[in-house]
Amino acid sequence: MELRADALRFVLAQGLPAVIEVSGRSMEPTIAKGQKVDVQALDDSTPLEVGDVVLVATGGDILLLHRVMAAFDERGARLVVHQGDARASTFAIAARRDVLARVGARPIPAEPTLFRRRVLAVGGFLAARRLARTIGLADAALVRRCAQVYRRLARAVSG
Repeated sequence: MELRADALRFVLAQGLPAVIEVSGRSMEPTIAKGQKVDVQALDDSTPLEVGDVVLVATGGDILLLHRVMAAFDERGARLVVHQGDARASTFAIAARRDVLARVGARPIPAEPTLFRRRVLAVGGFLAARRLARTIGLADAALVRRCAQVYRRLARAVSG
């Protein structure tokens, strides 16, 4: 049975911890598909640290177990860059309110060098994003296309 994001939100809102079974491979080799992990509720004010493994609710009621690569504020919105540990995983950006829970004991990345390279790549992406906003290109199709190219480049560089 798949766990729905709204059901998990309800459980966590009661202050109860939850044990979830990992249904995907985005965190392999660090966390394997089928492994059970303890997660604890996070409210919007709980600070996140780079390297935390969190549960993110995405559109369509999908839950992702990913690692925090960066947290930042933009135009009054609190955002989190997240990415799985799997080599094929790409990073994405979610609203901080969509980060539902954190894995109790932070798993150490199975490939620490890859993790460090990815953090640097995300830092470069965010710097380019800030520059684009500063010079007024933030909503242009060119910037969105550059973001796609940057993601491909980051994947090639980081594994």
